[in-house]
Amino acid sequence: MTKPTIRLPEGFYLHELDVIDSTNDEAKRLADKGAQSGALIWARQQTTGRGRRGRAWSSPVGNLYSSLLLRPDCPLFEAAKLTFLIAVAMAEAIEMVSGNQIRPDCKWPNDLMVNGRKISGILLESASNDGTQTDYLVIGAGVNVAFYPDDAERPATSLAALGAPTSVKDVLQTYVARITHWLPIWEAQGFAPIREAWLTRAYGVGEPVIARLTQRTLEGTFVGLDDDGALVLRETDGTEHRIGAGEVFFKT
Repeated sequence: MTKPTIRLPEGFYLHELDVIDSTNDEAKRLADKGAQSGALIWARQQTTGRGRRGRAWSSPVGNLYSSLLLRPDCPLFEAAKLTFLIAVAMAEAIEMVSGNQIRPDCKWPNDLMVNGRKISGILLESASNDGTQTDYLVIGAGVNVAFYPDDAERPATSLAALGAPTSVKDVLQTYVARITHWLPIWEAQGFAPIREAWLTRAYGVGEPVIARLTQRTLEGTFVGLDDDGALVLRETDGTEHRIGAGEVFFKT
Protein backbone atom coordinates (compact mmCIF):
# COMPACT_ATOMS: atom_id res chain seq x y z
CA MET A 1 0.00 0.00 0.00
CA THR A 2 1.34 3.42 -0.95
CA LYS A 3 1.50 5.79 1.97
CA PRO A 4 -0.21 9.15 1.48
CA THR A 5 2.06 12.12 1.04
CA ILE A 6 1.63 14.86 3.60
CA ARG A 7 2.63 18.29 2.42
CA LEU A 8 4.07 20.34 5.26
CA PRO A 9 5.05 24.01 5.31
CA GLU A 10 8.69 24.98 5.25
CA GLY A 11 10.38 24.31 8.57
CA PHE A 12 8.42 21.13 9.36
CA TYR A 13 9.86 17.64 8.88
CA LEU A 14 7.63 14.57 8.79
CA HIS A 15 8.49 11.26 10.47
CA GLU A 16 5.71 8.95 9.28
CA LEU A 17 5.24 5.61 11.04
CA ASP A 18 2.78 2.75 10.89
CA VAL A 19 3.11 1.74 14.56
CA ILE A 20 5.03 3.28 17.46
CA ASP A 21 4.90 2.95 21.23
CA SER A 22 4.12 6.65 21.69
CA THR A 23 4.62 9.57 19.32
CA ASN A 24 5.67 11.73 22.28
CA ASP A 25 8.30 9.20 23.32
CA GLU A 26 9.60 9.01 19.76
CA ALA A 27 9.78 12.80 19.56
CA LYS A 28 11.78 12.90 22.80
CA ARG A 29 14.15 10.25 21.50
CA LEU A 30 14.69 12.31 18.35
CA ALA A 31 15.17 15.47 20.43
CA ASP A 32 17.82 13.77 22.55
CA LYS A 33 19.64 12.86 19.32
CA GLY A 34 19.64 16.50 18.24
CA ALA A 35 16.61 16.67 15.95
CA GLN A 36 15.77 20.21 14.95
CA SER A 37 12.65 22.19 15.74
CA GLY A 38 9.74 21.33 13.48
CA ALA A 39 10.09 17.54 13.54
CA LEU A 40 6.58 16.08 13.33
CA ILE A 41 5.94 12.46 14.26
CA TRP A 42 2.78 10.91 12.85
CA ALA A 43 1.80 7.31 13.58
CA ARG A 44 -1.23 5.37 12.41
CA GLN A 45 -1.30 3.45 15.66
CA GLN A 46 0.26 3.67 19.13
CA THR A 47 0.81 0.70 21.39
CA THR A 48 1.29 2.68 24.62
CA GLY A 49 -0.30 6.05 23.92
CA ARG A 50 -0.98 8.20 26.94
CA GLY A 51 -2.66 11.40 28.02
CA ARG A 52 -2.25 13.70 30.99
CA ARG A 53 -1.17 12.19 34.31
CA GLY A 54 -0.17 8.96 32.57
CA ARG A 55 -3.68 7.98 31.54
CA ALA A 56 -3.89 5.47 28.71
CA TRP A 57 -4.91 6.96 25.36
CA SER A 58 -6.83 4.54 23.14
CA SER A 59 -4.99 4.48 19.80
CA PRO A 60 -6.74 2.40 17.10
CA VAL A 61 -5.99 2.89 13.42
CA GLY A 62 -8.22 5.62 12.01
CA ASN A 63 -7.52 8.46 14.44
CA LEU A 64 -4.76 11.08 14.54
CA TYR A 65 -1.71 10.56 16.73
CA SER A 66 0.99 13.18 16.33
CA SER A 67 3.77 14.90 18.24
CA LEU A 68 5.57 18.08 17.32
CA LEU A 69 9.09 18.94 18.46
CA LEU A 70 9.75 22.63 19.03
CA ARG A 71 12.82 24.42 20.39
CA PRO A 72 11.55 27.90 21.32
CA ASP A 73 14.15 30.37 22.56
CA CYS A 74 12.43 31.28 25.82
CA PRO A 75 12.10 30.21 29.47
CA LEU A 76 10.10 27.09 30.25
CA PHE A 77 7.26 29.02 31.87
CA GLU A 78 6.73 30.95 28.63
CA ALA A 79 7.06 27.87 26.43
CA ALA A 80 4.39 26.07 28.47
CA LYS A 81 1.81 28.57 27.20
CA LEU A 82 2.18 27.03 23.75
CA THR A 83 -0.31 24.37 24.81
CA PHE A 84 -3.00 27.04 24.35
CA LEU A 85 -1.68 27.87 20.87
CA ILE A 86 -1.85 24.20 19.93
CA ALA A 87 -5.40 23.94 21.28
CA VAL A 88 -6.53 26.91 19.19
CA ALA A 89 -4.75 25.58 16.08
CA MET A 90 -6.33 22.15 16.43
CA ALA A 91 -9.78 23.58 17.17
CA GLU A 92 -9.56 25.69 14.03
CA ALA A 93 -8.35 22.70 12.01
CA ILE A 94 -11.26 20.54 13.16
CA GLU A 95 -13.68 23.32 12.34
CA MET A 96 -12.19 23.77 8.87
CA VAL A 97 -12.11 20.09 7.88
CA SER A 98 -15.71 19.71 9.06
CA GLY A 99 -16.80 22.42 6.65
CA ASN A 100 -17.62 24.66 9.65
CA GLN A 101 -20.17 22.13 10.91
CA ILE A 102 -18.26 21.61 14.16
CA ARG A 103 -16.84 24.30 16.43
CA PRO A 104 -14.79 22.72 19.24
CA ASP A 105 -14.55 24.33 22.65
CA CYS A 106 -11.23 24.60 24.48
CA LYS A 107 -11.39 22.98 27.93
CA TRP A 108 -8.68 24.07 30.34
CA PRO A 109 -5.91 23.16 30.20
CA ASN A 110 -5.63 20.99 27.09
CA ASP A 111 -8.75 19.22 25.82
CA LEU A 112 -11.11 20.02 22.96
CA MET A 113 -14.80 19.38 23.47
CA VAL A 114 -17.83 19.17 21.20
CA ASN A 115 -21.27 19.11 22.81
CA GLY A 116 -19.64 18.32 26.15
CA ARG A 117 -17.70 15.35 24.75
CA LYS A 118 -13.95 15.11 24.25
CA ILE A 119 -12.75 14.98 20.65
CA SER A 120 -9.08 15.87 21.09
CA GLY A 121 -6.39 15.85 23.75
CA ILE A 122 -3.02 17.59 24.01
CA LEU A 123 -0.01 16.51 26.03
CA LEU A 124 2.97 18.85 26.45
CA GLU A 125 6.31 17.56 27.75
CA SER A 126 9.49 19.59 28.03
CA ALA A 127 13.19 19.55 28.79
CA SER A 128 15.46 22.39 29.87
CA ASN A 129 19.12 23.17 29.58
CA ASP A 130 19.64 24.70 33.00
CA GLY A 131 16.34 24.24 34.80
CA THR A 132 14.79 27.42 33.41
CA GLN A 133 15.59 27.85 29.72
CA THR A 134 13.81 25.61 27.23
CA ASP A 135 15.80 22.92 25.46
CA TYR A 136 12.78 21.47 23.69
CA LEU A 137 9.04 20.98 23.84
CA VAL A 138 7.19 17.90 22.66
CA ILE A 139 3.52 18.59 22.04
CA GLY A 140 1.39 15.53 21.46
CA ALA A 141 -2.01 16.01 19.85
CA GLY A 142 -4.59 13.33 19.21
CA VAL A 143 -7.95 13.62 17.48
CA ASN A 144 -10.81 11.14 17.34
CA VAL A 145 -11.35 11.10 13.58
CA ALA A 146 -13.04 7.78 12.79
CA PHE A 147 -13.56 6.30 16.27
CA TYR A 148 -13.87 7.26 19.90
CA PRO A 149 -13.42 5.18 23.05
CA ASP A 150 -16.69 4.09 24.62
CA ASP A 151 -15.01 3.27 27.92
CA ALA A 152 -13.39 6.65 28.45
CA GLU A 153 -13.35 8.22 31.91
CA ARG A 154 -15.17 11.16 30.35
CA PRO A 155 -17.63 10.99 27.42
CA ALA A 156 -15.96 11.22 24.00
CA THR A 157 -16.93 11.70 20.38
CA SER A 158 -15.36 11.70 16.91
CA LEU A 159 -15.61 13.57 13.65
CA ALA A 160 -17.31 10.59 12.04
CA ALA A 161 -19.84 10.29 14.86
CA LEU A 162 -20.64 13.98 14.48
CA GLY A 163 -21.46 13.53 10.82
CA ALA A 164 -18.26 15.08 9.50
CA PRO A 165 -16.14 12.18 8.19
CA THR A 166 -12.72 13.18 6.93
CA SER A 167 -9.22 11.76 6.64
CA VAL A 168 -6.46 11.82 9.21
CA LYS A 169 -4.26 13.30 6.51
CA ASP A 170 -6.54 16.31 6.06
CA VAL A 171 -6.75 16.94 9.79
CA LEU A 172 -2.98 16.77 10.16
CA GLN A 173 -2.21 19.06 7.22
CA THR A 174 -4.77 21.64 8.33
CA TYR A 175 -3.54 21.50 11.93
CA VAL A 176 0.05 22.20 10.90
CA ALA A 177 -1.11 25.03 8.64
CA ARG A 178 -2.85 26.66 11.62
CA ILE A 179 0.27 26.25 13.73
CA THR A 180 2.23 28.15 11.08
CA HIS A 181 -0.38 30.90 11.31
CA TRP A 182 -0.18 31.26 15.09
CA LEU A 183 3.50 30.67 15.85
CA PRO A 184 4.72 33.94 14.27
CA ILE A 185 2.00 35.80 16.16
CA TRP A 186 3.17 34.28 19.45
CA GLU A 187 6.80 35.07 18.63
CA ALA A 188 6.01 38.70 17.74
CA GLN A 189 3.25 39.54 20.21
CA GLY A 190 3.52 37.04 23.02
CA PHE A 191 0.71 35.18 24.75
CA ALA A 192 -2.00 37.90 24.68
CA PRO A 193 -3.48 37.16 21.21
CA ILE A 194 -3.32 33.41 21.88
CA ARG A 195 -5.14 33.89 25.18
CA GLU A 196 -7.80 35.99 23.46
CA ALA A 197 -8.36 33.40 20.73
CA TRP A 198 -8.54 30.59 23.31
CA LEU A 199 -11.09 32.48 25.41
CA THR A 200 -13.44 32.86 22.41
CA ARG A 201 -13.71 29.06 22.51
CA ALA A 202 -13.41 28.53 26.26
CA TYR A 203 -15.49 25.68 27.64
CA GLY A 204 -17.43 26.48 30.80
CA VAL A 205 -16.71 30.20 31.24
CA GLY A 206 -19.19 31.58 33.75
CA GLU A 207 -20.14 28.06 34.84
CA PRO A 208 -19.63 26.26 38.16
CA VAL A 209 -16.29 24.47 38.41
CA ILE A 210 -14.48 22.21 40.86
CA ALA A 211 -10.67 22.26 41.01
CA ARG A 212 -9.05 19.33 42.77
CA LEU A 213 -5.59 20.38 43.83
CA THR A 214 -2.87 18.44 45.62
CA GLN A 215 -3.95 19.42 49.13
CA ARG A 216 -7.45 20.83 48.76
CA THR A 217 -10.51 21.15 46.56
CA LEU A 218 -11.93 24.50 45.45
CA GLU A 219 -15.42 25.23 44.17
CA GLY A 220 -16.57 28.35 42.40
CA THR A 221 -17.09 29.85 38.96
CA PHE A 222 -14.67 29.73 36.04
CA VAL A 223 -14.21 33.40 35.12
CA GLY A 224 -11.28 33.27 32.69
CA LEU A 225 -7.53 32.93 32.21
CA ASP A 226 -4.85 35.11 33.73
CA ASP A 227 -1.90 36.43 31.73
CA ASP A 228 0.09 33.25 32.41
CA GLY A 229 -2.64 30.83 31.33
CA ALA A 230 -3.82 29.90 34.82
CA LEU A 231 -7.53 29.24 35.29
CA VAL A 232 -9.22 31.91 37.39
CA LEU A 233 -11.76 30.48 39.83
CA ARG A 234 -13.99 32.82 41.83
CA GLU A 235 -15.64 31.62 45.01
CA THR A 236 -19.11 32.79 46.08
CA ASP A 237 -17.56 35.36 48.46
CA GLY A 238 -15.62 36.93 45.59
CA THR A 239 -12.24 35.40 46.45
CA GLU A 240 -10.29 34.55 43.29
CA HIS A 241 -7.78 31.75 42.88
CA ARG A 242 -5.29 31.16 40.06
CA ILE A 243 -5.14 27.46 39.23
CA GLY A 244 -1.91 26.59 37.44
CA ALA A 245 -2.17 22.81 37.77
CA GLY A 246 -4.78 20.36 38.92
CA GLU A 247 -7.88 18.44 37.88
CA VAL A 248 -10.80 20.62 36.81
CA PHE A 249 -14.39 19.42 36.59
CA PHE A 250 -17.36 21.36 35.30
CA LYS A 251 -20.79 20.71 36.80
CA THR A 252 -22.66 21.36 33.57
